Amino acid sequence: MAHQISTRISLRWLPEAPSEPTDTLVFNVGAYFLDLRVLKADTSIDWVMARERQILSREPLQCRWIKIIDSLGSSEPDEGTFTPLPNGDDLETGSMPCAERGNAVTEYEEVWRKLCPRPGPEHGWILQSVAGNTFLGRIGGGYLALSEEEGRKFGARSEEWDPENGWKVKYAIGDVEGVPSFAGTGSERLDGEASWKIGERVVVFGKGYVVRAFEDVK
Repeated sequence: MAHQISTRISLRWLPEAPSEPTDTLVFNVGAYFLDLRVLKADTSIDWVMARERQILSREPLQCRWIKIIDSLGSSEPDEGTFTPLPNGDDLETGSMPCAERGNAVTEYEEVWRKLCPRPGPEHGWILQSVAGNTFLGRIGGGYLALSEEEGRKFGARSEEWDPENGWKVKYAIGDVEGVPSFAGTGSERLDGEASWKIGERVVVFGKGYVVRAFEDVK
């Protein structure tokens, strides 16, 4: 699948009515994705995920997600089926544990909307730390960083590039002390990132990472 930025419009646990309690941002690049869901009520973490995606079928589009970071604690893969809606959004259907129902496996419906990349470098990437469990991702002028530390401590950063004012911090929540940030660097991009290759080891923010996904963004 090509790079994609998505936000969730609604979540429905059947047979309840749909709602949207979170501000959700998802970066898909290659076979990997980063997913940050922030509760609107108090800007705390609702769910942090870094996963590898497998395509099970194209018609209809059905995916399986292999969990690498998951703040809700489940290690079992998830599966979902996507159906295009007339307005251009996508309807995802499947079943997964519902915390509000004692983690009972429940059918769900999620509506997703694609977002255009913010102005910035014309590429997207996802990196995985060599040591620890941190993922960094960018698509154009958007940046996500998600981390899980010992003791199930999770941290997340979401930042946006503004050509006139530099990086703006949208979220820095959870245990973010060791989670890299572009803000304050004064730089739109990392040295050499335009020529990275999938599988390459790179050093960014003083630590080693593996390039898990890389794509041009046009």
